[in-house]
Amino acid sequence: MNVKAATGMKGTGMASGTPGTHGIDGACAPGSGSWASQQTFSVGIFEWVPKAGGKGTKRGKVKVRVKGSVSQQELVFAKAREIAAQLDARRYTGGKSVTA
Repeated sequence: MNVKAATGMKGTGMASGTPGTHGIDGACAPGSGSWASQQTFSVGIFEWVPKAGGKGTKRGKVKVRVKGSVSQQELVFAKAREIAAQLDARRYTGGKSVTA
């Protein structure tokens, strides 16, 4: 499972993953500045898929979106990691949108 690091988050960028595994896109996670007026945010869980040329992988469509309060970011990411692990194990039975 991989977590995308976006502006305002720790990390260096999105690493590619193994095809069929799932990653977390936190591009909508709260950073500084413009998030002062926001109360909620979401992260997307996507599947890594092979590139058309066969060299490497790319981010596929979001399969599940986890929403939550800006004040509880860790809870949202923990739930997203849990769901990504379930998707990797082919055990996820929940919906496309989840509130942490």
